[in-house]
Formats: sequence, structure tokens, C-alpha cells
Amino acid sequence: MNKNVGIAAAVGIVIVIAAITFQIYEPFNERSTIEEYYEDKSHNDDTNIKSVVYPENQQVLYGLIITKDKYLLGENVFMRVNNIPMQLIDSIQFYTPNNVLYLSLPFDGTEKSSFKHYFRPSLLKQLDLCDKEDLIGEWTVKFASLPSDELHFQVMNEILPHSEKYYETCSTESIQFPQIEPSLNQDD
Repeated sequence: MNKNVGIAAAVGIVIVIAAITFQIYEPFNERSTIEEYYEDKSHNDDTNIKSVVYPENQQVLYGLIITKDKYLLGENVFMRVNNIPMQLIDSIQFYTPNNVLYLSLPFDGTEKSSFKHYFRPSLLKQLDLCDKEDLIGEWTVKFASLPSDELHFQVMNEILPHSEKYYETCSTESIQFPQIEPSLNQDD
């Protein structure tokens, strides 16, 4: 009889721990819609805006890492490059869903072995990207010297709350912080 009580107690403890763990991690896995975000009048924009973005899901091509596979319009695309071989001079190229070269980031392995960079896909008159539909879909990233090896991420047909105004008209400057120059002079 004591053996059965011990087994039942152990099973009960496991169930309680599993339920607590599920409740703790459940909010982090739920993504709310843009509509739900705007309907919630009690939120603090700085903290609750995280609930509408997609979770991290790293995309990797050699030493290049894009932090997510899905982004909202208005969201920063973060990337880093690690373990650049000495003497390797190349560039990382970002192409829109319509195969327009959006951004090219040159790098030189003799100067840096790694760097980080981020940008926001935005409407740009000089690239004839004047409709948000030009940015929505599957983006392609590749090294210039390895054009057949590609990495992909999606820009979804949803706009990050409070970024709508940036996708109404075509601009002459990118929504980018820092400017289009890669952050080669900064260590990890």
C-alpha cells in the first residue's frame, strides 16, 4: 500500500510541476494580433508591443545569422556575422521578394572577424520600392561570392503598431538605424 501511495505522490508532484511550468512559459509562446494590441487600452506600448512580433527563430548560413524567420513591417531585421576567415573580402546582399537588391554590406576578414548590423525594410524611392507590397514576402540573403547559397526570411503583411505612417508614402531615405553603412567597427 505504501508503494502505491509513493507512486501516486510522485505522479502528483510531476503533474503540479508540469502545470506550473506550462503556466509560466505559456504567455511567451502566445502572439497576439495587431487588432488585439490596439483593442487593449490598458497596455503600456513599450512593454506590450512585444506580444505582436514573431518569436526568435534563427536562420543560419555559414557564419551569418538572421535572428528570426518572420518580421512585421516596421520591425528591425537583426543580423550578425561570426568567424569571418582572414583574407575573405565579400559582401552580404539582401534582396526583396521581387529580387531587388535592397542592401549590400561589404566586409573584410583582415579587418574584422565578426560584426552586427540591423535595418528596417522600408519604402525607398531610389529603388522604386514605393508600395508596401514590394516589401512583403520572402526576402533572400546571400554572400556575393556564393550566389547559389541562400538564406530566407519573411516580411509579413502586418505593420508593427505605431509604424503605419512609414508605409504610406515613398521616402528618399531608409528607415535605418544606423545608416546603411555596416557596423564593422563594433565588436560583438
